[in-house]
Amino acid sequence: MRRQLVRLLAAPLPLLASLGLFSAPASAAISAYDSTTQYVAMGDSFSAGVGAPFGDLECGRSPLGYPKLWAQAHGISSFTDVTCGGAVTEDVLAEQISGLSAETDVVTLTIGGNDTAWGEKVLTCMASGDAACTNTVNQAVAGMSTVATKLDATYAAIRRAAPNATVYVLGYPPLFEETAGCSVWIAPNQYQRKELNRFARALNQTVMNRSTSAGFTFVDAQPFFAGHAVCSSQAWLYPIANITPLHPTPDGYRYGYFAALNSVTG
Repeated sequence: MRRQLVRLLAAPLPLLASLGLFSAPASAAISAYDSTTQYVAMGDSFSAGVGAPFGDLECGRSPLGYPKLWAQAHGISSFTDVTCGGAVTEDVLAEQISGLSAETDVVTLTIGGNDTAWGEKVLTCMASGDAACTNTVNQAVAGMSTVATKLDATYAAIRRAAPNATVYVLGYPPLFEETAGCSVWIAPNQYQRKELNRFARALNQTVMNRSTSAGFTFVDAQPFFAGHAVCSSQAWLYPIANITPLHPTPDGYRYGYFAALNSVTG
């Protein structure tokens, strides 16, 4: 299966952004994991590392995404990476579950964002105005129960396939700073950014509730990206006018996602 790499924003958008290179972070001082750990990375573009350099053509998996950074920090030279940009819960069930086994020790995962058609909501807000934006977000928040049902099925399948694994479910970052003065080429207007962040909080709450109910560990990425969303002077997410819009930069994967995960795993 070749999925569109960036389903978060599927419509064609202006390109161009320079990408920097960053070395892998140092190993954690204390950790329950080591070179013998059987690690499987699952999920969508935020786990694949879409937006970081050297991503593969099929799924956008980058060595500068958080799974590789985490594995390197724990001395894990080889791990199973089934992540893919654009993945929805159906893809996890149909194609990624096969990467798991009873020998799997650790699983990391981001999933659910594409099931909500998050990118379409951003485009609706920008193209249709404030009232349509609020209506779209209201409907999406009210419909989170559908996403919850899909997550429940996905988490249950992961537990069946990897009964002995510790599973870390990472949430999504806030996409936008809510301060004024941000160009339309960078983000929606201030009102729309607040509405879209309201949607993101509802999504994260749903992911947290369902993952903890499944007995998994939820890793909240929001505090680690605080002050570094789109419209920040030090943004760790790419702006609208980019080939990978609203996805983390290499700094976002390193100082946002990797830092969040490592704060929980040691």
